[in-house]
Amino acid sequence: MNSPTPTSPPLQPARPGIFAPQEAAELVTLSRNGQVESRHSGAAVVTGPSGEVLAAVGPPDATVFGRSALKPLQAIASLRLGAVLESRHVAVASGSHRGTSRHRRLVREILAGAGLDKSALQCPRAWPKDRRELLKMAERTHRPDGPRRNRLAFNCSGKHAAWLAACVASGLDTDTYLEPDHPLQREVLTVVEHYCGTRTTHVGVDGCGGPAPRLALAGLARGLGRVASAPERAAQGLPIDDFAVQVATSMLRHPWAVQGHHSTNTRIMRELGLLAKSGADGVLVVAAPDGTAVAVKTLDGASRANNLVALTLMARFAPDQVDLRALNGVLDVVTPTVLGGGRPVGRAELAGPVLEVLDA
Repeated sequence: MNSPTPTSPPLQPARPGIFAPQEAAELVTLSRNGQVESRHSGAAVVTGPSGEVLAAVGPPDATVFGRSALKPLQAIASLRLGAVLESRHVAVASGSHRGTSRHRRLVREILAGAGLDKSALQCPRAWPKDRRELLKMAERTHRPDGPRRNRLAFNCSGKHAAWLAACVASGLDTDTYLEPDHPLQREVLTVVEHYCGTRTTHVGVDGCGGPAPRLALAGLARGLGRVASAPERAAQGLPIDDFAVQVATSMLRHPWAVQGHHSTNTRIMRELGLLAKSGADGVLVVAAPDGTAVAVKTLDGASRANNLVALTLMARFAPDQVDLRALNGVLDVVTPTVLGGGRPVGRAELAGPVLEVLDA
């Protein structure tokens, strides 16, 4: 039987609407030949092991659509409803994969375990994001008009397959599993609000067709932080949700399944041992084993500022949780380099408001 998660602080109401440009802070600048070419503004918040706000750049109570950064919590809901998933299946259910043949195979396995096939998926059809996979599809197809997009290749298909497995296990309707009032989605919302310690202000429709909760940015950091700390808390004999332990260990054990071998989330997990989950439109959350977490949201929806901001703040506020020797190598890979004629002529750099927090 699963033990309850640690007592959460009282749920706090989140602010309605996205924060305004005048409230945002400059996060990163990109320079070309010594001249600033682009600026990315937004907000970033650091929460500690107990969920408290340690630092913020911009408004920490800003409300955002968590998008795919919520997938680890959505996977917990699937497990709570009885989805029987092996570790690699939990990883792909918690991730935003690139649609490779290995990823698609995992999704098929989840569906087959529930007695279903890909026709049960209600996420959109997509092409694999990996170009090599597109070439493989073209070579293998026997169709005269070439390969077609398919639902297995959609980056959220693992989450959808786990949702369907949960419905089958609980005897819930699989045709309406994306409806906000479906018991599955009510359980998802319960898990999100509990782990994040904040109420959702609005529920929209995500890119995959499922409900998209909107919540405080600090809550988003707190939620993944609690997932990341679950294995350590369990090892200490503290009360914890066993399903959070399963999600955290699965993501770190199979980081390739969460995104892709050369993708940024995968590299951060594989080389630094931190949970990392990005979301569309400029959302990223990174969390350490002790529960320290950083959530970043850019106003323009771009993601190229996020890894530099999140990892630098993590190193500042949880230095004992980050292999500082490995960090520089990871940052070199996940931080954008500005090219000119195929050669580096500039780079992304932290902006003043972030540097002020780092120096405080």
